[in-house]
Amino acid sequence: MKRKLIKVMMIVPLLLIIGILMSGMFIPGIVYAENLTIQFTRNTHNNGQYRAYFTLKGDISYDTIDAIRNGITAKLLITFQLTRSEGFLGLTQNVLREKIREFNISYDVWENTFIIEEEGPKKVYQVERTSDIVRKIYEMINPVLIDVSSLKKDDEISLRARINIQTIKLYPPFGIFLYFFDPWNYDSDWIYSNPFTLNKL
Repeated sequence: MKRKLIKVMMIVPLLLIIGILMSGMFIPGIVYAENLTIQFTRNTHNNGQYRAYFTLKGDISYDTIDAIRNGITAKLLITFQLTRSEGFLGLTQNVLREKIREFNISYDVWENTFIIEEEGPKKVYQVERTSDIVRKIYEMINPVLIDVSSLKKDDEISLRARINIQTIKLYPPFGIFLYFFDPWNYDSDWIYSNPFTLNKL
């Protein structure tokens, strides 16, 4: 009897998760936000400090916004790395410098606003519209500043970046479904700048 009860307790949430995922996959006419990504625009180098200017394109998905509105705190990370191509055909990326900007995004039901809190130096901002979340983060981190005083000025290097958004995490066996369909979390590919040398910036 206990074994049957345990099986039922495992099957019921599993069926609920499958139902949610399948409904999201097959609702006709559903509209998704454009994936959030980075586009590099220009670089400058002065007194050992490298500055990279960029734009943030796209938006946070509607499913992620719904999760935030329902009480989930989302973690948004933007990772910047200065790399040098090495190895056979330059396929290996040697990371020379790294900078990570990390933000927690939550929702204040009483104020009807989104709260953006940056990790590290505590900075807290409130915005009303979902589109203002990305705009405010962009204002906070652009341009990205990296100390390159100890790097060789004539080495050919590149800047790359990626975006991670973490909200809902399911543990085995349910987590396997997020491998096939995960509207709440997001991992972008690495986005590379054109190769450059510091002495030519």
